[in-house]
Amino acid sequence: MANSSGPRGVVTMVCLTCGNEKSFTDRVPSAITCERCQGTVWRQYATPTNADEATIDQLESQARSIQYGDPSPETTPDEIRDLDEG
Repeated sequence: MANSSGPRGVVTMVCLTCGNEKSFTDRVPSAITCERCQGTVWRQYATPTNADEATIDQLESQARSIQYGDPSPETTPDEIRDLDEG
């Protein structure tokens, strides 16, 4: 989103009824109607395109630790055995 008081980025609006997506780089209109289902309820996701301290911190806190050989990050061997038996 382009504005003088914050980082630039892309805002993706996802229709809660059908999942249709719309992206905006300048400003998000105050009212949006979905072309696919005529829905008017949207979930907003902002993706900054400029790296700043807050963005870097957010990405680091959401990152998952992955180690070579792990079937899934942070999955214990007991959890894997439970899946194999089920």
